[in-house]
Amino acid sequence: MLFPRRQSTVFLMINKARKLLRGSLGPAFFALAFALFTSCGGQPARSRVVEPAPTAYVREFDNEILRIAENARETLDVFFRHLSAPGEGESDFFVKCAFRVDGDDISAEQIWIGDIALQDGLFYGVVSSAPIHLDEIAIGDSVQFDIGAITDWMFTRNGMIIGGHSIRSLLQRIPEEERSESQRRTLQMFE
Repeated sequence: MLFPRRQSTVFLMINKARKLLRGSLGPAFFALAFALFTSCGGQPARSRVVEPAPTAYVREFDNEILRIAENARETLDVFFRHLSAPGEGESDFFVKCAFRVDGDDISAEQIWIGDIALQDGLFYGVVSSAPIHLDEIAIGDSVQFDIGAITDWMFTRNGMIIGGHSIRSLLQRIPEEERSESQRRTLQMFE
């Protein structure tokens, strides 16, 4: 299944999502990351945990983003190896997944998922970015996802970002003189 659907029995894990948002990366980074990773147009997101930031809109035929998604799926073994046995200073593990959007001008919205677990052969995680087009999903919801729908992954090592290539690509597209201080600091966090 390329675009996973939310399970009908979604349970909220708001405390875990809040913990993720207060993690070593800090809320400023996650507000920026949430905005950058929501592809396609829409109205501002409503969020129970963070205020939404401006959204980055990415066209389906964006070759760089498509290349990043393909590379993310090809290197999932690296991500899962670190997730299952984090090295010294490694934390904040996330995947970005495409979820099908029904009844809209877009076909999918990409959302960051944290607190990843494998249970009975299925992958689950906690929504960590504010959806714009998926009204049934909110930050803190537990969702099932298919690893074939992963379009990026990331974790941190001693405060530096490993992976997260879509974040880096989207930030680098912003002209230097238009980047906020937060965006500049985030770019400096990449290994």
